[in-house]
Amino acid sequence: MTLRSMILTFRIHRFETTVVVGAALLAVVVSAIVISLFNAGGYAQCYMGDGPIISTLCQASIGQWLNRIARLSVSIVPIFPYMAGLLAGGPIVARELENGTARLAWSLGPSRLRWFGQRVLPTLAMIGAATLAVGLTADALTHLLQPSADLDQSFVGFRARGLLVGIEGLLVGSIALAFGALLGRIVPTIVLTLILAGGIGIAVDNLERGALTNEALIADGETYNYTEANLFIDSRLKFPDGQVLDYNQAMTLHPEIQNGWDDTSGIRNVILYVPGSRYHEVERREAAVLGGLALAFVGLASIIVIRRRPR
Repeated sequence: MTLRSMILTFRIHRFETTVVVGAALLAVVVSAIVISLFNAGGYAQCYMGDGPIISTLCQASIGQWLNRIARLSVSIVPIFPYMAGLLAGGPIVARELENGTARLAWSLGPSRLRWFGQRVLPTLAMIGAATLAVGLTADALTHLLQPSADLDQSFVGFRARGLLVGIEGLLVGSIALAFGALLGRIVPTIVLTLILAGGIGIAVDNLERGALTNEALIADGETYNYTEANLFIDSRLKFPDGQVLDYNQAMTLHPEIQNGWDDTSGIRNVILYVPGSRYHEVERREAAVLGGLALAFVGLASIIVIRRRPR
């Protein structure tokens, strides 16, 4: 792949490139300004405790506005991977098929795979870089909002900051790429990508929950310290024989407890949770799964392009 082919790709998709890169740069710059003003003004001390701090500094309007901007920015981060993936990934192949330019390029070029790579690789690299930048910015904003939290040992903002934001952008872009190569139309590509990406997100979450349930630690429900640092999995019942059952299982296997139980029964409420110290381990595992799916969709799109009949 040459620099000339990369420039040509970005020129063909200049609108999408401008929007995605521009939005990422805007998010990074605005966040950097907010973080700089917040720290320079000393407002971080206002959010170190469990409750609000009443002082002249903490009640200053500029500090409150900076905090609101930071919270708004963090809340829209999960949307960005979908926006970037759909906007940049969908038209890579679909637009050229829809406009008929792909047919001309395939008739003149020696290799469809080379044509595919010259368009796809720079675009996916751009999507990954833009969404990862936004994810890392979300890390910094989350630290600003919760300065006392050790984000390397905490599930605060799980899936809405850091590495997973970048991987999610690549996955959505790859799904859009595959649908675009198959359908050759931009609008159906966007609709079906949204549906499939949402379905994959739900499926991965359920699989991850199932795996984490088997790996979770068990704590007594009466003494467990509910904290955002740990990932809460489930609340269950532990019986004197050591069985840990969810409420449906408990009611089925022990129908006698449907009318309630007391302390003499030996039944205890327990909490299943994953400690914050495992945050990066869980993050890397999910990133590997999503990254593998993204590669699979890119491979599927390349096969479709190679075998597709020109129209």
